[in-house]
Amino acid sequence: MPSDDFAVLFRSDSPNGPLYHYTSQAGLLGIVKEKKIWATHYQYLNDTQEFLHSKDLVRAEIEKRYRFANSEIRPTLEAMRSALDEWGKENENWGVGDRNGYVASFSEEKDSLSQWRAYGGPTAGFALGFWCDRLVLPINFAIKRCIYDPQKQLEFVEGIVSSQLEAVAAEKAKSGSDELGNVAGGMALSTKLDLFALVFKNEKFKHESEWRIFSPSIEGRSANQVQEKPELAFREGKSMLIPFLKVRLKDDKGCFPLESVVVGPGPNMEQSLRSVRSLLMSEDLLWVANKSVNSDIPYRNW
Repeated sequence: MPSDDFAVLFRSDSPNGPLYHYTSQAGLLGIVKEKKIWATHYQYLNDTQEFLHSKDLVRAEIEKRYRFANSEIRPTLEAMRSALDEWGKENENWGVGDRNGYVASFSEEKDSLSQWRAYGGPTAGFALGFWCDRLVLPINFAIKRCIYDPQKQLEFVEGIVSSQLEAVAAEKAKSGSDELGNVAGGMALSTKLDLFALVFKNEKFKHESEWRIFSPSIEGRSANQVQEKPELAFREGKSMLIPFLKVRLKDDKGCFPLESVVVGPGPNMEQSLRSVRSLLMSEDLLWVANKSVNSDIPYRNW
């Protein structure tokens, strides 16, 4: 995939219909009442290695090219390799900085056994369906489908490295300085990695059919983004505090784009569904209450 074709392909992929966020009772209450979703800092996700996956792919691509590169190209590749070593060192204030990555996850699956196992437990979980194709996100946020296919990941990585080599060559020609061009290329590489790193996932997780709201995004401001700074907050973890952002969920009319709620397997599902519908009606979400249902999966974990 040559040049910036990879970016065009990536940006052309957008949701088509509802996506589902699986959560607990506390998550359901918080999202419905605040009309916000929590985007967790990437270093505190359950899978601590997933953010490093794309970094390893890019490093391997750079090393492959370095072996066959001439003396003119090698300094650029060295600068890009150095940028990888610095990449991932976030701002110490945990703010909404250019290098702080935050993630909120959704699934195409409305009633998924694996998701209920992960988020249900003895007190039942909930799948909140959102019209994610209508979302208006804060600037520097994006929503994208996770990429599981190893071949497609490699094509994207090849595109990233190719585009950066082209950009460095153009910068060198413009500035007349090899050093400035190499430095700019390394910085730009790490910036582009911020766009892709949070959506590359191991193919063994493809059954999750995951989409992610994430920041930062290098796509720039578009018609479906607003200048709004999400609130930084912290919650209790098993062994440490977890930083997250409260991201407002709204459409272009300012409405909360909740479509339905699915009550996960649990010991009192009918009562749970009634209470969920009452909650939704108390928040003036009658149409959502009418579409909310119980899970059809006969799963018992209590």
